[in-house]
Amino acid sequence: MLLALGAALAYGASDFIGGRASTRVHYSVVAAVGAGVALVIAVVAAPLVGGVVTPGPLAWGVLAGLGSGLGTLFLYRGLARARVAVVAPTSGVLAAAMPAGLALLLGERPAPITVAGLVLALPAVWFISGGAGGGADDARPSGLLDGILAGLGFGLLFLALDQAGDSAGLWPLAAGQATAFVLLVPVARKLSRPASQPAVAAGTEASDHAADATNAGIDGAARSAARPRPWLPMALATGVLGSVAILLFYASTTIGLLTVAAVLTSLYPAGTILLARIVLDERITRRQGIGLALAGCAVVLITLG
Repeated sequence: MLLALGAALAYGASDFIGGRASTRVHYSVVAAVGAGVALVIAVVAAPLVGGVVTPGPLAWGVLAGLGSGLGTLFLYRGLARARVAVVAPTSGVLAAAMPAGLALLLGERPAPITVAGLVLALPAVWFISGGAGGGADDARPSGLLDGILAGLGFGLLFLALDQAGDSAGLWPLAAGQATAFVLLVPVARKLSRPASQPAVAAGTEASDHAADATNAGIDGAARSAARPRPWLPMALATGVLGSVAILLFYASTTIGLLTVAAVLTSLYPAGTILLARIVLDERITRRQGIGLALAGCAVVLITLG
């Protein structure tokens, strides 16, 4: 249980920092850089842990990477352009319900008191994130589709990592991070590419304009290169924290039930809310307070179970 809660805190911190970084650079770039950092960490850690590498766990790892890459991309897109109070709870509830529901269908039977805790945890995710949120004058899209797609991606990640087992050590994680990186890099290159400028008409005047534009472009590029890029440290931090979260979740599924690990890990919006309170001095709303109280009760019940 502590491992899953640690994963929730790490995911919450990663999302908080990733959301801040996405206000300074395209969200797909943040996701791709984070995936690259996570890949390096996984490749370094996997040989140290060891394990028997077989096709089955690696295939599950690749599937987990697809879920992780798509989930992160749609989550960051939703956080960047839509209502956080819709995107976050939708993704969290689906990420919890999808693997937990399937695990129950496959035969997992938590104790009754644990089931009560799991039932409390699902609405807690919604309330912690602010519920449906968004005023009537909010012109932004709701982000419901982004939340659904992100939740399905993270649900696939949780399911696939559980199925990978622990016989192959961390190699399924390495395969997953490689898959996410390969998926996100071309997406980031395409989505973050600036729009091409219209061609200038032929002739002497056009040549002069082209020369001026070239010189201006060189000067602009030099000034841009000289500017600090405050988003990069944050993007790197999302990769480190995301790696910690996945490692903790992976460990929690090897020693406990998937239903418990998935639901507790999906409480990650609590970490985001608490960081926003501490770092940005954002007020915790009554609805979020209810969610935090429900989450606390859920953790106690699951612990007693």
